Amino acid sequence: MVEYKYLNKDIEKNRKDLLRRVFYKEPFNDSDATFYDLSIYSSSRSFKSIIKNEMYKSQIDNRVILTRYQLEALNIIDQGNLFLSAPTSFGKTFIALEYIKRNMSTIHNIVFIVPTLALMNELLKKIYSIFGENYNICINSDEIEEENNFYIFVPERSDNNYIKKISKAKIDLLVYDEIYKLACEKKEIKTDDRILYMNKAYIDLINVARKIILLGPYIGDMHFEHTHINIDRMYCNYIPVFSEIIMIKAERNWMEYISNNSQLVYFKSPESIFKSVNKLLEFLPEDKSLMNKYQEEIAFLENNYSKDWYVVGLLKRGIGIHHGKTPMFLRKFYENEFNSKNLKVLLCTNTLMEGINTPAQSLIIVDDPGSVFKLNNLMGRVGRLNPKNPIIGNIYIYSDKAKEKISQIDQWEKLVIRAEDEESFSDDENLYLNKNYKDEQKNHEYQLKINKLKRYGVNTDDIKNNNLKIDILIKLYEEGITEFEKCTDIQKCIEQTVSLIKSAPYYKFKNENYEGLQQKYLPYKYFINNLLHKQSIKSMVEDFNMKYNIKKSINNINIFINSIFELNNYIKFKFCRIVDYISFINKEIKSPILKQFIQLVNSYNNKGMAHKILEDLGIEPNDALKIVETLNLDDNISTSKMIDRLKKDQKRVINSVESPFSKNNIMNM
Repeated sequence: MVEYKYLNKDIEKNRKDLLRRVFYKEPFNDSDATFYDLSIYSSSRSFKSIIKNEMYKSQIDNRVILTRYQLEALNIIDQGNLFLSAPTSFGKTFIALEYIKRNMSTIHNIVFIVPTLALMNELLKKIYSIFGENYNICINSDEIEEENNFYIFVPERSDNNYIKKISKAKIDLLVYDEIYKLACEKKEIKTDDRILYMNKAYIDLINVARKIILLGPYIGDMHFEHTHINIDRMYCNYIPVFSEIIMIKAERNWMEYISNNSQLVYFKSPESIFKSVNKLLEFLPEDKSLMNKYQEEIAFLENNYSKDWYVVGLLKRGIGIHHGKTPMFLRKFYENEFNSKNLKVLLCTNTLMEGINTPAQSLIIVDDPGSVFKLNNLMGRVGRLNPKNPIIGNIYIYSDKAKEKISQIDQWEKLVIRAEDEESFSDDENLYLNKNYKDEQKNHEYQLKINKLKRYGVNTDDIKNNNLKIDILIKLYEEGITEFEKCTDIQKCIEQTVSLIKSAPYYKFKNENYEGLQQKYLPYKYFINNLLHKQSIKSMVEDFNMKYNIKKSINNINIFINSIFELNNYIKFKFCRIVDYISFINKEIKSPILKQFIQLVNSYNNKGMAHKILEDLGIEPNDALKIVETLNLDDNISTSKMIDRLKKDQKRVINSVESPFSKNNIMNM
């Protein structure tokens, strides 16, 4: 492994000084711009500069002139594998796509792994525009394959069948974007299944890929102690944009800094956003022109959710909200409208901020992101490259803790990927990442569990091939299946599942979260039943008001809607996995109630492939059903083929759907 380091502090300082002059439209020397690799801002039209620009021109976009650092990265990839650590505006993802463009004749199957659905959606749009005619694009395990395939992979789709499928396809190139998401704290690996399965996918796929590119920002040190893969490492602090950092005084209100330009407002969590919503709605007046522009969208939200939902009030003020619990059709709509400069502000968490290239001119950091690394990554979201009309990115910092971290932003962090760390934090990490505890007693206890499962006829490969958790499986064998078969109704089955599949957001339904409720708690397990039976949010809100929220508190309504969305995510990504466990045990099910329960869960979760793809593309679920019927779609389809059909029959498709959000997302594909 070879290290390439371009981290000279003096060069970084001088480059920033030159960028300041460029962005403030002050005179600067063209030779300095060339030396610091900022000739994209130079007005020189010398013969030498013209020749250089031709040589450095991108094959994806001939308006883009590659920097020498980007060319260096491309040369390294030509020779072997590359781990690239560079700031957000370096163009890391662009380099991976540039390499593919230059080598399409020899690259037939590509796997591009990203950590979030938001990043998947942005990448999908970009890849379709560049490679839609050359590659069949897939984002789900059961999509059809062709000779040349571009698989976009997210943790939610990391089932073993998908990994097996793409492994058999002979991977010519594996790109792992935002590689830092494979690292975590000790408690995270035990509570967030996605981290475990992401790391498992990492191990499985790097062992079969012909060429590997790993990408991440602000990583100062990276090692591959567990896999020992042969990969060159490049660290570069090159930034071609300029941003000003403005500290908001503690006595000021951060809302005073909301502007009419493209602006992101960062919060640490959806809960933190919600705490600020009422004050924000009071602080900013409704915009009549936007209310007129979005009258169909507003009516849809009021009719299908609640007229009191704060999302409606924010939209009337030109503000979107983007986090992991926001429905996909809304997320896509907000991204479209923000990128089109129709919405002026997006309230967001890491879901949007990590890796998404939104054209933001300013950023307000309301909360502490938690580390210097995360702060650096946030600040890279503004001041995007625009050589002809460079715009200064303004970063407003309100959080006192974030202010304290500013002095440390030049200190890049060491990254320890869980799959590359010899230390294990959990039984499942031992199993899936081929590790052992350092503590011999823990290793002994782990082996006892494995031996117990062997007595039930289960070996470790069986568990890994089905992405199952050891403790849940043992509980099911010992008593779980018996308890399920004792259930006298669907509700009892739900309660038994919740006791096995942890992480249900019960705390969201505690009395203390609401105002003036007489009940000690809200029956969230009954709400799971309602969602499984596909009761609408609107109907659930009406029931909530009638039974619990007697005074019709608007704040209570909004808390309840937020909680239902979180409960729905739990059902979708965790609760429904109970069917996998029961099916794995393969015991003959005699109980009619248990059979009915399994059918209910399958009905909720097992949608056809065409329907799944449409929802991923931002189509509201009811509209997805109508499009499948209108276009007579079967499930023998891929994402790129679906986009082709939607574009070809756009007018007919738009006329068939009801939601204005679906229409917007179809028109912006």
